[in-house]
Amino acid sequence: MMLNNETTVWKTLNRSEQKQVEVSVDGDNAVIRLSSYAEGIGWFVQKTITVDADLLDALTDQLSMLRGKIVRENDEILSAEILEF
Repeated sequence: MMLNNETTVWKTLNRSEQKQVEVSVDGDNAVIRLSSYAEGIGWFVQKTITVDADLLDALTDQLSMLRGKIVRENDEILSAEILEF
C-alpha cells in the first residue's frame, strides 16, 4: 500500500510471477516492499523496509556483493565435475 507522497520508481516480478519487489521514494527515504500473489486474495504486501538516504550506498554495495557471491556459487555448481561409478 503506497502513501500519497510516495512515487514508485521500480517494480519487478519474479519468474513465477507470484512475488514482486517494489521500490518507492518517500521524501529522503527509499521504501522497499516484497509482495506476493494468492488466488482469491490478489497482491498483498509481506514486508516493507524503509531505508534512509544515508544508508542507500551501503545497501547497494551489500546487495552487489551478495549478487556476485550467488552468481559465483551457481557457476561452481554448474561447472562441477561429474564422476562416473
